[in-house]
Amino acid sequence: MRNKKTIVGIALGAAVLAGAAVIIARKRSKKRYEAQVDEARENFKGKLSQLQRKAQKEYKNAASDVTDVVNSAKDRANEWVNKAKA
Repeated sequence: MRNKKTIVGIALGAAVLAGAAVIIARKRSKKRYEAQVDEARENFKGKLSQLQRKAQKEYKNAASDVTDVVNSAKDRANEWVNKAKA
């Protein structure tokens, strides 16, 4: 009986140690995952702000291009009107 109790005790101790090892491994894995998520979040914020600046710049350029096109069209229309009057 004594051998059985010893074997059961050793097996129980090994199971407890294995359970603790699993819990510790999960915590470490979770911390690594959180660090990767934080890094990705920062990279994403940087990329997003960069894209936002580029979009604003393109919008300003497009607005000036549209103004140039409208002015050019007005000039052509005025030329045609002047030719038609002559």
